[in-house]
Amino acid sequence: MTTPARPQIDRLPPYTFPDLNLPGVDRVVQLAQNELAIPPSPRAIEAVRQSADDMHRYSDTEQTDLRRALAEVHGLNLTNLMCGAGSLELMNLLATAYCGSDSEVVVSQYGYKFFQVLCTVAGATVRVVDEPRMQIDVEGILAVVNAKTRLVFLVNPGNPTGLCLPPDAVRELRDRLPREVMLILDGAYAEFADEAGFESGFDIVDSGANVVVLRTFSKAYGLAGMRVGWCYAPRYVIDALVKIRVPNSISASSLMAAEAAVRDRDYLAYVRSEIGELREQFIELANSLGLVTLPSTTNFVLFECGDSVSLTAAELETQLRAKGVILRSMGSYDLHNHLRASIGSREEMEIFSEVLTALLA
Repeated sequence: MTTPARPQIDRLPPYTFPDLNLPGVDRVVQLAQNELAIPPSPRAIEAVRQSADDMHRYSDTEQTDLRRALAEVHGLNLTNLMCGAGSLELMNLLATAYCGSDSEVVVSQYGYKFFQVLCTVAGATVRVVDEPRMQIDVEGILAVVNAKTRLVFLVNPGNPTGLCLPPDAVRELRDRLPREVMLILDGAYAEFADEAGFESGFDIVDSGANVVVLRTFSKAYGLAGMRVGWCYAPRYVIDALVKIRVPNSISASSLMAAEAAVRDRDYLAYVRSEIGELREQFIELANSLGLVTLPSTTNFVLFECGDSVSLTAAELETQLRAKGVILRSMGSYDLHNHLRASIGSREEMEIFSEVLTALLA
């Protein structure tokens, strides 16, 4: 006799990950997971080395030094900050705290799908709003919000699109949502976005609005393996999440690395410049080969195999894998003729460009 899982879990399909296994291939160019291909800040690497002396101790549950660094760098209120083991832990806490069998969650079509899993497991009904032009549809979101809606979750810049909502659209959405509906802005790729044309959401939180901003160190800071994320939220949200968080979920090494990384603003500027240059070079090449790209403000590019390309996305993905290049298929988003390419290092992008040109030129 076995112990059955809850019905919500039994009905969930397995969450899919890219196949990173290429047996027999000596040089693999892995461009499927939107990691930073550039090493993280040297200061972060040195902080990890120094943390080895304290690995027999628990980490700081209050994340004091990292929170203070985030407050100073971004000009934020310390008491409105909380960190987690990746932004995924914070998403799980939000779903646990605010979802139930009598609640609904509204998400946009092209966003982080695992948040939908977390809300479903918590018992909520998830409503997915289409993005007819691969852009978040504010009117479509407002049209499905009802008395049961607890959360509206948006990824901005979008994944897999790489597009940003205009700043005015974010504020308009918050203004028109019922006050009791929480707006969650997942800014996993915000550090890559153009600061002049991007709404971080920080000022909206400071205005007292019901908004939570999520950020991560896994992308622009290159600390995906360290698992550190953070949120900026009204104090009543922080108070609720603190009650149910896992104590010491972030290791001391991770906290020290993240603090060093966020304080190294010059290195972040270098990363933004390097990734931006390589991204635009790839977009130019892809368009010249007949692929149809979306403009991107992130460290990845979504492209479609257009009518002038002889290969479908599935065929192109297969042939790229045979040459040691791994991209992310987009079938889970019903974008069956699209692929998403993370921006790799200069060497990786040179290899990818040569292979792609050989297949399509």
